Amino acid sequence: LIRMDGITVGCVGNQEDTITTAGAYKAEEFVDFWDAFNIPVLTLVNVTGFAATVEEEKTISKALAKLTNAYADATVPKVTVVMDKAYGTAYTVMNSKAIGADITICWPDAEIGSMDATLAAKIMYDGQSADVVKEKAAEYAALQTSATGAAKRGYVDQIIEAADTRKYVIGAFEMLFTKREDGPVRKHGTV
Repeated sequence: LIRMDGITVGCVGNQEDTITTAGAYKAEEFVDFWDAFNIPVLTLVNVTGFAATVEEEKTISKALAKLTNAYADATVPKVTVVMDKAYGTAYTVMNSKAIGADITICWPDAEIGSMDATLAAKIMYDGQSADVVKEKAAEYAALQTSATGAAKRGYVDQIIEAADTRKYVIGAFEMLFTKREDGPVRKHGTV
């Protein structure tokens, strides 16, 4: 929990570039708890994928489903800040616009897209020279993973300088202060 301009806010962030099963379960419990007590949620994103070990592959899908469900079901104000990288499904799970973030902010050098530009170029131009792959990776990055490209496609609402993050997050939560959301008529989720 953090305090922003006198308002208590729950903050979820990932420390590493990957999401683990334990991390997803922990984040899911926090989001559910904060939603139960009407505490707004701030998500700080820097994620490139999921932990890739044999043990993680056995358990991570259920943990990710629970985290996605927690964010999607939460009726409190939800703000996301993309600080560095946000790739593919891992970004979706971390409170993207696709699962209900009210406001998504990113820094100018953030990379938001389906995958890293260099990896995408290696796949698309397999067998080509390193110079061709490098050139195509730069083109892909400009079109598909740049903060500007993400804003044009509606993945983010605003691009801000890193130094102004606190000010914009406070403004976002003030704007969402009176948010009310009626969910579907049901007893509870089943995830």
